[in-house]
Amino acid sequence: MNLPLIDIVPRLGRMISTPAKLRPALLVASLCGLIEGLALAALLPGISSLASGTAVWGLHTTGWLWVFVLLALTSFALNYLQSTGTYAIALDFLYSIHRLIGDQVSKQPLGWFARPLSGRLSRMVSTELMLAGEIFAHMIGPLISRITSAVVIVVAAWFWNPLLGLILTLSAPVFILITLASTHFMRRGSAIHEPEEINLANRIVEYAQCQGALRSCGQSDGFAPLGNALESTRSARVRAQWTETIGMLLSGAVTQGVIVALISATGSLAVSGTLQPIPALAFMGLALRFTSTLSAITESAMAAESRRPLLDSIDEVLTAEPLPEPSAPSELSAPGTVEFRNVTFGYGTAPDPVLRDVSFTVPSGRMIALVGSSGSGKTTIARLISRFYDVDSGTVLVGGTPVTEQTTEQLMGQLSMVFQDVYLFDDTLEANVAVGRPDATREEIRTAAALAGVTEIVNRLADGWETRVGEGGRALSGGERQRVAIARALLKKSPIVLLDEATSALDVENEANIVAAVERLRQEATVVIIAHRLDTIVAADQIIALTDDGRVEAQGTHEELLASHGTYAQFWDRLRSAQGWHLTNA
Repeated sequence: MNLPLIDIVPRLGRMISTPAKLRPALLVASLCGLIEGLALAALLPGISSLASGTAVWGLHTTGWLWVFVLLALTSFALNYLQSTGTYAIALDFLYSIHRLIGDQVSKQPLGWFARPLSGRLSRMVSTELMLAGEIFAHMIGPLISRITSAVVIVVAAWFWNPLLGLILTLSAPVFILITLASTHFMRRGSAIHEPEEINLANRIVEYAQCQGALRSCGQSDGFAPLGNALESTRSARVRAQWTETIGMLLSGAVTQGVIVALISATGSLAVSGTLQPIPALAFMGLALRFTSTLSAITESAMAAESRRPLLDSIDEVLTAEPLPEPSAPSELSAPGTVEFRNVTFGYGTAPDPVLRDVSFTVPSGRMIALVGSSGSGKTTIARLISRFYDVDSGTVLVGGTPVTEQTTEQLMGQLSMVFQDVYLFDDTLEANVAVGRPDATREEIRTAAALAGVTEIVNRLADGWETRVGEGGRALSGGERQRVAIARALLKKSPIVLLDEATSALDVENEANIVAAVERLRQEATVVIIAHRLDTIVAADQIIALTDDGRVEAQGTHEELLASHGTYAQFWDRLRSAQGWHLTNA
């Protein structure tokens, strides 16, 4: 169990734009503590000189008064510098942390975002940001200053009277133990409630984003996961409060005990004649100030400890390691091709891999369809092509070069991705299509939009191309969002296009637009498509059938796989029979 400063100070340095600014601010805080400690230590000889009327350490009472004046002025100046310095760093933190987190997030592989991060990140950069800023503005400087002051008082006491120095020295470890114990209880309390609060934030985001599904199921008035999260958070907060209260009570009780012990020891020395009455009274005053300083150190340490969960969250993002990549782009030996060589991959700590020894090649300009049951690894293949994750074994090649030997910019430049979950930005319809290629002309945007069926959407909207689609594209239907995503891919003109259930949200009428768009794409790019639509599958140059346990069962054209009478043939028969289903009044 470490003192908070040991690991908090290095973290703080990572959270500001110029870490070098932190060291001078901490140095000024140390000087403030030094001056404060010297001023308190000067009370002993100053009061002794006043009581005896003689010089102590070469100075009479007037001389000690000038010493106090000089120390007071110096302390004022240093405290001003400390306050302005720490506030400047706090403002730097508030100004820089969004950019630092944003820069770090942009370096992470796409698979990093598969974790439930939305609630956590939103808390991190919004509601709790000011709490983190308080560490710089109000906690770290005074904590350093008080620690320095306590050390100076102990050293001065040894010079004044070794016995008194020993008494103060013996009291210091007691406060260190108090600090360790108190911060331990604070940490335990945070460990109890922080996970529940993160879960609650995620459930609130989920509740807000999924109102359509909840209302259709009649769950908008009583969403059980949100209610359970609220109750769990309340219960955890109560348990955490009791745990943290134990630390506070322990700190207060032991502090008072140490104060009583110091006063009793000093009084005994005065009664026995070891100390003169006036110096003994002066030392009692110094001991009280010393213990209050130590108590303030404990309180500051506990306050800093209460911010630890937030620091942990920020630091986890700032220290997250992106997937390794070269410093410069590699040469692509076979542009437009995709190849898997004996690829095996599993998610995290899952006991079984999703893909097992998968091998296939997609020549440039061909369209390949991935088919298989749910969970067979179709979407995982698309994600590995995009390097959401690195494979456990084997090699994924894009453009003839392993994805691990390409920069992120180079790899993403070769790919256009249209996945099931389409996200549109809170901007105009035209701007959302232009995301595919910001430098595209208006004519090129209109052409891509027409091919994907977006023009029909534009003609129905009052503001046409200038219509704002809302956050996530909520002003459009799922099928309309899908068409905008395909228009992006058409506009980008990447050599490889990944389509994961691109027609899943479309009705039959609009599906024709997408089929036409896919035909246009395959004339210009290599297409890897995951689909269950019959027309799309039949049109593929090659079909890869995956087994339930993530292996390649067969590869070939539609006719070749039907002739083999394997799993694909059974899959095809089920699709054809389902296509004829219709609702009746029976």
